[in-house]
Amino acid sequence: MKAEYKVLRNNIHNNLWNGIAWSIGFNCVTPFIAVLAARLGATNNDYALLSSIPALFTILLVIPASIIIGRFHKQKRIIASMIMICRLFYFLLIFVPYMGVSSITALILLVSLYNATNSVIAVAWQSMMGEIIPASYRNRVFAQRNMWTGLCGCLVAFIAGWGIDSLTYPFGYQVAFSVGFVFAFIETWYFMRLRIPSEEIIPHNQIIEQIIPDKQSLQSNSWIDRYKLNQGRTYYLFCGSAIVYIFAWQAAWPIYAKIKADTLLATNTMISIDVIAGALGALLGYRLFARYADRRGTAWTVFVSALVLGLTPYFWLHAPNMNWVYLYDFIGGIATAGFQQSVFNRLLEIVPEQGRQRGIAIYTTLSQISAIFAPIVGMKLFTVVNYDASMTLIGTFRVLGSLCFLLIVTPRLMRWAGAGRAKSVE
Repeated sequence: MKAEYKVLRNNIHNNLWNGIAWSIGFNCVTPFIAVLAARLGATNNDYALLSSIPALFTILLVIPASIIIGRFHKQKRIIASMIMICRLFYFLLIFVPYMGVSSITALILLVSLYNATNSVIAVAWQSMMGEIIPASYRNRVFAQRNMWTGLCGCLVAFIAGWGIDSLTYPFGYQVAFSVGFVFAFIETWYFMRLRIPSEEIIPHNQIIEQIIPDKQSLQSNSWIDRYKLNQGRTYYLFCGSAIVYIFAWQAAWPIYAKIKADTLLATNTMISIDVIAGALGALLGYRLFARYADRRGTAWTVFVSALVLGLTPYFWLHAPNMNWVYLYDFIGGIATAGFQQSVFNRLLEIVPEQGRQRGIAIYTTLSQISAIFAPIVGMKLFTVVNYDASMTLIGTFRVLGSLCFLLIVTPRLMRWAGAGRAKSVE
């Protein structure tokens, strides 16, 4: 067996188990945040802040942190440390009911810190995956990873939800959040087993040859030149489309959370079943859209998945009980899986290896700008107009946002974007 293939096989194996451990920890905590917020007396404004404040923290942290991390040759240990710090917020959620400040304020703060730190980790992880997984393997490898993480996640979410409802408040939440934190150690261990080619030990004379030119270039270039991003028109069009679409996508999130927790009075067990429905949809979506991407390409897959996801608010016009919500989130799970997977692969395609981490960080930050205001606008819309009107408007804006992705793949615009890319390279 060739050494390169053996390294790739081991990386795929460790990345898979890293994802499974992450999924178990994640699904012990995040599905139940909305129900916990309802137990703490969350208002409409609080539901919106649970989505918008994490986005604000992400904007403030991602680009500076990515620039700092990017200056280190060996980043794996740094990211591993950040994983443990990030997952520590799982554990700190245990103390939310006992904190001196407002409990809902503490919940929003901890969720925000977790999401912002996790976004930094995600940027670095995506950049690493672009290096260690060749393009010809990506659709299959990440579809397999997402399928297994989704399957494990839905089983864990059901067990965790049933356990939380079976135990007294807040002991059930404390047990689930503690289990989530324990699995962070396993997640970190498998992450450390990944082999990053650019971080492998190289001969001393090669290190000297690489370091000396870098120092000279740093002295000769200005600060702006050092951090300037020349990614081409395709990248900028993609980011612009993402801003429009993500705004419409996330506007409905706090409304969904409120309807489930306050209107339909969903228990933690019901939320677990809902998570399972979404996860089963995602399992189907990962494989379905991976095959579609192999046939039509990731650019078209982004549009199709975004369009399907854009139609889901219309389904919510009829949501008399949680049984209908299970069906809608199953369909939403299919579309969300395809959208997130295709966006990830599309970014790796259009962002060159040189400056990949910085490009992904800027995309993440730009997309989070919409995430700050979208939940607040969504809840204001829900307050001003009736439920049916708010779902119809949000669904319409989602469909319009998906059309932005369609415009990018039109032949004339692709030629114009390609010409812009060639010009920037020159």
